[in-house]
Amino acid sequence: MRTEMWRATHRLVSHRTKNLCDPRRNPNFQCSIHRYSSGFTYNFGRTCQPFNPYLRHQGSNVQICIYPTKDYTENLHGSAEMCHGRSFGIQKRFYGSATTAIQRNPEFSAINSEDINHFRDILGEKNVIQDEDRLSAANMDWMRKYRGSSKLLLQPRSTEEGLFGCSVTIEWVSQILKYCNSRCLAVVPQGGNTGLVGGSVPVFDEVIICMGSMNNIISFDKVSGILVCEAGCILENLISFLDNQGFIMPLDLGAKGSCQIGGNVSTNAGGLRLVRYGSLHGNVLGLEAVLANGTVLDMLGTLRKDNTGYDLKHLFIGSEGSLGVVTKVSILTPPKLSSVNVAFLACKDYLSCQKLLMEAKRKLGEILSAFEFIDNQSFNLVLNHLEGARNPFPPSMHNFYVLIETTGSDESSDKEKLEAFLLHSMEGGLISDGVLAQDINQASSFWHIREGIPEAIMKAGAVYKYDLSIPVEKMYDLVEEMRVRLGHTATVLGYGHLGDSNLHLNISTAQYNDAILAQIEPFVYEWTSKHRGSISAEHGIGLMKANKLHYSKSAEAVQLMGSIKKLLDPNGILNPYKVLPSSLVSCS
Repeated sequence: MRTEMWRATHRLVSHRTKNLCDPRRNPNFQCSIHRYSSGFTYNFGRTCQPFNPYLRHQGSNVQICIYPTKDYTENLHGSAEMCHGRSFGIQKRFYGSATTAIQRNPEFSAINSEDINHFRDILGEKNVIQDEDRLSAANMDWMRKYRGSSKLLLQPRSTEEGLFGCSVTIEWVSQILKYCNSRCLAVVPQGGNTGLVGGSVPVFDEVIICMGSMNNIISFDKVSGILVCEAGCILENLISFLDNQGFIMPLDLGAKGSCQIGGNVSTNAGGLRLVRYGSLHGNVLGLEAVLANGTVLDMLGTLRKDNTGYDLKHLFIGSEGSLGVVTKVSILTPPKLSSVNVAFLACKDYLSCQKLLMEAKRKLGEILSAFEFIDNQSFNLVLNHLEGARNPFPPSMHNFYVLIETTGSDESSDKEKLEAFLLHSMEGGLISDGVLAQDINQASSFWHIREGIPEAIMKAGAVYKYDLSIPVEKMYDLVEEMRVRLGHTATVLGYGHLGDSNLHLNISTAQYNDAILAQIEPFVYEWTSKHRGSISAEHGIGLMKANKLHYSKSAEAVQLMGSIKKLLDPNGILNPYKVLPSSLVSCS
């Protein structure tokens, strides 16, 4: 019996998927590959740029799904008093079900020609954008689910020389916010606009502050591994920069080709390797932020230990631009390790996935860097809708799949650990089948399946997305209950970061339908709250969940958050209608 198990394990680490992924399909594979008999080694960033589902320019063959968003202007009897004596009809916008209405704050001013001229004096003509095409893209999120109506986009740029010959001042951001605060002009900071909860686009006519031009690396300390950069740096560019320095970013996302570090920090993005490197609350050492009144808060520390007073940076990590605009970040980056292995495994049920996770933590320990799970429905959708995706186990299909990545510095030791883990797991019946990648192409093909799920779901039709933290043992129960609840009206998919209890619950339908949504919400939030989970694991609150915060936070905690908001942004101009319940936030 043991001999048969060993043969099965030997098959697991064989060259089974040598032809699984044709490297000519992906132009990103341009760097050298170091092959070893039991796995592979690659350099982060340069050698592997996994498929990015968040395309900046999607081809015509990609189906775009439009959420049934209704917006209109109601002219009510009388007038609403606004800042500086202006009056408007009250605008309302409906998101999701017809009962969820958002009303424009009547105390916010509307942009006028004097404002435009003032911003041109500060930023220059080319950085004050009124072009309809540019505004159309900035007003819409990448899923085409949330749509604003901003008439103005501002592009602050830095003007002083930094350590690498780059600009490092945030005078323009400070001047913009100071003026907007005095005029009661609402603003929305925008990075790569890859969010999923409507946090980075206007709801109505807020001024968009685009951070993409503040994209300089200010300094990097090779001894400590501490990187200081501006908020507009694209995550993938930072990954490439650090790769050349022999380091890696502790954060890795499917959207890395478009998302920006300021947005990552502002949403406390989690990503694929949080199980190894932890959250941004632990990796961000300092930051610089501009408050609503233009005050610059310099908290850009580069010390791992600083126990002087309140650690205010944590207020801005995850606050989604509602307390201040993050302009610079100091982040601790780990050294790049040379030995990386990726295994794609099949399991018979969710309980086996759970047990496999427990065994991986015990047997792989410090080298475990990712533990992702995919259910059969998600896997099947990828095979049917994602270009270049192929079944690693043709023609077999399984109930669940697990992607495991290990990262270490000793190829021999890592190989021994991984093979012992695989053998033990197969003997215990936790693994039904599996493949260990033999080179970078195979590794990337596995990650392509996992990272390509959002794109595949978008191509399949309309989708309702929920990002939840739930205790591991209960996590898949919600998926199964939702299938019973919805029956044949929708396809319910479950996948995510099993290593840190993060479920991505996706519900795919032919088109958006209020009757289906009414079956999903508030049930999904009530179920999560009942099981002591969080309604937002890593995507943030944004507009989508602002009025759902009570499902995860006590009334006292939410009230305190509202008090902090009013203290730092008394006029409520920073990313309004987001993060906090509308009942707590109003313009003073």
